Amino acid sequence: MRVLIVEDNIDIQANIAEFLENEYLLDFAYNGDQGLELALTNDYDVIVLDLMLPGRDGIDLCKSYKGEARLQSPILMLTARDTLEDKETGFAAGADDYLVKPFELRELKMRIDALAKRPKIKNSAVLKHGDLLLDVADNRICIGSKSETVNKKEAVIFQLLIEAAPNVVTSQTIIYRIWGEDAPDSGALRTHIYNARKLLSSLDSSCVIETDRSHGYALRKRKIDD
Repeated sequence: MRVLIVEDNIDIQANIAEFLENEYLLDFAYNGDQGLELALTNDYDVIVLDLMLPGRDGIDLCKSYKGEARLQSPILMLTARDTLEDKETGFAAGADDYLVKPFELRELKMRIDALAKRPKIKNSAVLKHGDLLLDVADNRICIGSKSETVNKKEAVIFQLLIEAAPNVVTSQTIIYRIWGEDAPDSGALRTHIYNARKLLSSLDSSCVIETDRSHGYALRKRKIDD
């Protein structure tokens, strides 16, 4: 069984490793961006996720993972917050179980074993705006009978723009969702926006990506005289 532990406390990491390393294959992440990258690029049976993390927190990581992962592993959220409202926030973000700190390592193992028995969920969400469809699970853009697979970064751009359409999504929001804290210069985003626009044009979409020079980008229906 392969388990991802996303926890920034070195002492807690060490205790978990010592207790579980003979039972599972363990990967560790120290912050939210590293955790999301590992979660999306590897196949885990269970993800153990701390709520308070440097950079991207556990709630944002959980939402992003549940929205982007093609095959979703169950998530056990760890936190010192134990109010009902805190638990509601965690479950609403996509957590499958909730364990309050401090916890017994035996209980952690029991919960991991129980979650590992659950079947993984395939993300089959389809997002739509105008004639534009995005199959989140396959990173596929569909317009009428035409379709094209896009890379992961451009799929994230389409997802953000469709979810917000016709409102503007800031460049900072898009950059953070794609690259986290390790953002490249703005030219990288412009390249992906160019590719996304070129794809819409090649598929004869009625939608266009408009630039709001002071903020970011918006997906809108093409004006009739365009």
